[in-house]
Amino acid sequence: MPRPQDARNDSFVDAAALAVAGSKVERTFATSELPRLSGAGVLGESELRACFQFSEYDGKPAVSGMLSGRLVLTCQRCMAPVALEIDERFNVIVVDAERADEPGGYEPVIASAVRFDLRWLAEDQALLALPLVAMHATKECHEQTTSDSPDAEAPDETAQKPFQNLRDMMRKR
Repeated sequence: MPRPQDARNDSFVDAAALAVAGSKVERTFATSELPRLSGAGVLGESELRACFQFSEYDGKPAVSGMLSGRLVLTCQRCMAPVALEIDERFNVIVVDAERADEPGGYEPVIASAVRFDLRWLAEDQALLALPLVAMHATKECHEQTTSDSPDAEAPDETAQKPFQNLRDMMRKR
């Protein structure tokens, strides 16, 4: 009797069986399902599409994947939302213990091949693809800040300058 699909268990697969069969799995994840991305500043209206191609390499399950989507972050210049396109490719091999000499150029992932979490892998690869500092292009940021306040270019006449007379005070001593 087939088990009813649970949204939480939908991301767990048997990587070893999929690798033997040479299967391809595609999933779409909303950021509400990816708490580590939300913690990294990705806003709620984002989603990721992931394609996982399973194969065997050296007797272990290997995953060649593609991750794409549009992630919305906060621009660190103007603090407005900025949409970033993600288009990443990755190659990982599922191992049960860490080794320094994994063959074939695969990045080792220490996990259970029988209960492999695709959501975790997609989230991990998306975190690696995020920029260190999310920003608009300079021109877009400037347009964003000037459109928010009409007199942003006008200097503030009431601005205080506490060290303006410091040089004169130092000379008097």
